[in-house]
Amino acid sequence: MPRVCYFCPDYSLPSGGIRTLYRHVLQLNRRQRSAVIVHTRVGFRAAWHGVDVPVVWLEDRVRFEPDDVLVFPVGAVRLMRDSMQWPNPRVVIALAWSSIYEQLPPESDWTDFGIHHVLSPSPTVMRFVERSMGLPVTLIPEVIDAELYRHRPELKQDRICFAPRKTAVGGILERICARRGSGAGRYHWVPLLDLAESEYAAELARARIFLATNSREGANVSVLEAMGAGCIVVGFSGVGGNDFMRGAGPRPNCILVENENLPQLDAALEEVVARLAADVTAFDGLIEAAVETAATFADPNVEGAALVRFYDGLRGSEATNALSASIGARSR
Repeated sequence: MPRVCYFCPDYSLPSGGIRTLYRHVLQLNRRQRSAVIVHTRVGFRAAWHGVDVPVVWLEDRVRFEPDDVLVFPVGAVRLMRDSMQWPNPRVVIALAWSSIYEQLPPESDWTDFGIHHVLSPSPTVMRFVERSMGLPVTLIPEVIDAELYRHRPELKQDRICFAPRKTAVGGILERICARRGSGAGRYHWVPLLDLAESEYAAELARARIFLATNSREGANVSVLEAMGAGCIVVGFSGVGGNDFMRGAGPRPNCILVENENLPQLDAALEEVVARLAADVTAFDGLIEAAVETAATFADPNVEGAALVRFYDGLRGSEATNALSASIGARSR
């Protein structure tokens, strides 16, 4: 039976992107579609997220059948190029907008590597790729674990969480607040780094505030998880977060700050802490709206159904069959 083969980097530390690749494979197998993760080194698999799926390895000389669907992450440009002569349907999964052209050689795009379709969980990324490359993009809605990321008010403490892997902004702000002895400086600051997902979720459950410090995001899943856990989200949309983050209007769900504006983020955080000191319920309405927002991303069946529709349609499409035959003819 044809497989869907998700190429995945051999990266062992926690990464939302790798978790998404593994989850797609899990969703497809649960729906009786054959799918695998493809790593490079024999025996390697990512384990921190607890998602158990079939894995094959390039070092093991894995064989790809002509009708297997090959799914490349944005960073796998060399693999896209080296496999151009393979007569397979070829798809890119694009999770963020910022790294797409940074990863590509000058004056090229994915169409130069035989890519004919793109998947993304982000409407922002979808619109960007459609406009810049003219490729069709299918939106596969993001999903968060509603049980892991749920609001438990009784656990909340004066803690601020931030993710330091992609940016130093959170650490810089922690130093500023500690140095001046401000209200935020008296909170316990928790960098969310290299944690198993259960530990990561437990930290969000205890945190009163989550700092969104990355200015280059796609679906911005870390913000959705923090919202689900009942954190007051303060910070940047990362551009992609604009699809669901509301900093104004009748029902805001976060404190939105201009991307990369550290002075504004500093001021906004201190204002939030001061309002909480005066009234711990000051942001209950915002938290309620945030939890409601996260709940709209908490049904795995929506993601699973979208994946099945896409891959079933891809396998049966005359356009894909014609493209595969064309590539095969050029390779002979």
